[in-house]
Amino acid sequence: MANDFFKTAINDDSFIRGAARLMWAGTTVSFPTTIGDIINLSTYDAMTGWNDLGATKGGITISRNNTEETFDVDQILGEIDSRPVSWEQTVATAVAEATLARIQVAWEGGAITTSGGEEQMGVGDPVSYKKRRLAVLFRKEDGKLRAHVFRKAQRSAAESAFTYNKTGDQVTFPITFRALADTSQTDPDLRTQVIFNQV
Repeated sequence: MANDFFKTAINDDSFIRGAARLMWAGTTVSFPTTIGDIINLSTYDAMTGWNDLGATKGGITISRNNTEETFDVDQILGEIDSRPVSWEQTVATAVAEATLARIQVAWEGGAITTSGGEEQMGVGDPVSYKKRRLAVLFRKEDGKLRAHVFRKAQRSAAESAFTYNKTGDQVTFPITFRALADTSQTDPDLRTQVIFNQV
């Protein structure tokens, strides 16, 4: 029997597909040390301080990008090195539960008040973004969990709209979060995102 040329190990841990869950907490909530600090591992209920952003449509996309500068010298025609200048990480989705609490997060809304059977929330032009902890949780087919947890994230400057229409798609509204570096972390690898993966 010939040796296998294609050295792969496709299993439930490495080959995954399915919906994820987007959660947030205030920055005063301690950064988790395990997935169990975000959700109860038996009931999957949110732990104290953590909130679900609700149902999403079209998936949750986690992106990482960077810019770089290149170096060259007169004596060599090509580039001799390149180094990163900045890193960017974002989380984007479309929220499918158009409650005021979810719109508040996406649109930097004001406080929600209830009076006489009505909820009210102002939407204005705030001069800063609210910072939050963010977690994207995914359950693999074998039941093990993975969580991408961001120390500090805020709304990214992007259009967010929903359309009321008698036909067509259900009402959803997009939201994109930009992850920020937590400079209190001395290890640069731990400043933005930590990925927890049950094995």
